[in-house]
Amino acid sequence: MKNYFVMLFILFNGICAAEVVSIQPLESCFLCSSAPSLTMYWQGRDAKAVLMLIPGGEGYIGLKPEQTDLKFHQYQTLKKLTDPVLSSGHFDVVILDSPAQLSPNQPYPSERGSFDHLIRIESTIRYYKKRTGLPVVLMGHSNGGISLTEFLKYARKNNKMDLIGGYVVSAVRSESYFEGAIPFPMLFMHHELDGCARTAISASLRNFEQLKAYNGAPMEFATIHSGQAEPKDPCRSGFHMYYGAGEEVAQHLDHFMSDNYK
Repeated sequence: MKNYFVMLFILFNGICAAEVVSIQPLESCFLCSSAPSLTMYWQGRDAKAVLMLIPGGEGYIGLKPEQTDLKFHQYQTLKKLTDPVLSSGHFDVVILDSPAQLSPNQPYPSERGSFDHLIRIESTIRYYKKRTGLPVVLMGHSNGGISLTEFLKYARKNNKMDLIGGYVVSAVRSESYFEGAIPFPMLFMHHELDGCARTAISASLRNFEQLKAYNGAPMEFATIHSGQAEPKDPCRSGFHMYYGAGEEVAQHLDHFMSDNYK
């Protein structure tokens, strides 16, 4: 009876189911870690697709198996996509945590091109595709854009392009570059006042325009206008992290996903 009332509360209040899921890499290598990848999974209602975030920074969140939430505002913004009170609610959200920091204290995150990192991305995609039966849309933010670039090259080289349901290219580093024909929907998103020297909006716009010129797949560019700065590292806070712009970001994501995943 208690579980019945809990389910009713969830149904009428738009609260999504949440859990931390441990995913073992599908393959191993000599220099790879044997540790599983922990993922936060928020389940939407009648979901049409899964949005999977590859975080920026060092890629390490420090998820614990018993967690049911992530308080950082960026994650709470994505969580809105699972809640029919705050959005359409028709999308699941996955946050991929790295078991260790990726290229800590290095100017370029080269480990995001390592086999260990790429096989963890593939393993997580395959797990959630099988679990949900839905397309998985990869979202890379900041340094996570390097992960998108490297995974695209990896998927092409190994004939695994069918794994990718779409890309959300969010405030990515200027080195994040996407070449060749893209067969899936892409959303580029950047704050107009992003103050991080490594993530110029001009580079994202240039990349977007070049791809749009010869790609047939749906492509959009969303410029974020709201939010505010913070007295912190501009590559880890404020406009770059969409601080105070959560509602606008969630609306762009919801519209893009709703338009392309019926």
